[in-house]
Amino acid sequence: MKYSLLLLLLTIVLPVLGVAQQIEESSVVNASLAEFSNLHPLVVHVPIMLLLLATCTQLATFFIWKEPLDWITLLLLAGGVAGALAASNFTHPHTHGLTPAAQQVLNLHDTYAGWTLGLSVAALVMKGVSLWILRGRRWLEIVVLLAVGGSASTVGMAAHYGGTLVYIHGVGVQGNYMEGQSDPSEE
Repeated sequence: MKYSLLLLLLTIVLPVLGVAQQIEESSVVNASLAEFSNLHPLVVHVPIMLLLLATCTQLATFFIWKEPLDWITLLLLAGGVAGALAASNFTHPHTHGLTPAAQQVLNLHDTYAGWTLGLSVAALVMKGVSLWILRGRRWLEIVVLLAVGGSASTVGMAAHYGGTLVYIHGVGVQGNYMEGQSDPSEE
C-alpha cells in the first residue's frame, strides 16, 4: 500500500515538475496578440462553437421554427467552415522537436481536424441544396443532421487532442516546440 501511494504521488508530481521547469515566469497581465506564439487557439474556438450550435439548430428544425432555423443553421455552418479553414490554413502552428508521443497526438489532432473540415463542408453544401434545390426533403435534412453531427463529434476529438498537446505535452506553451522558438529539451 505504501509503495502504491508513493508510485501514485511520483506519477503525479514528476510530470508537473518537468513542465514547470520549461515555463518561464512572466509579469505580463494584458498581453497583446504579438506576445502569443501562435493565434491558432484563438481562431479555432470559433468553428468549435459554430459547429456545435449548427448541430443543435439543425436538430431543432425537426421540431420548431423550421424555416428560420434552416437559415440560421446555414449561416452557422458557413461560419464554422470559414473558421475551420482559417484555423487549419492560416494559424495552424508549425512544430519541431516533438517527442514521438506528442507527434502521434498531433497526427491524430490533424486527422480529426481534416474530418471536421470535410464533414462540415459536406453539411454546408447539403444544407444549401436543401434550401434552394430539393426543398422539403426530410431525408436530406436527416443526412445534413448526420453530417453536421459528425463534424461536431470530430471537432470535439480534434479539440481533445489539441488540449492533450498543450496540457499534457506542453506544445505551444510559451512557444515550446514551435518553429522559430527554442526547443525546451535543449535548454
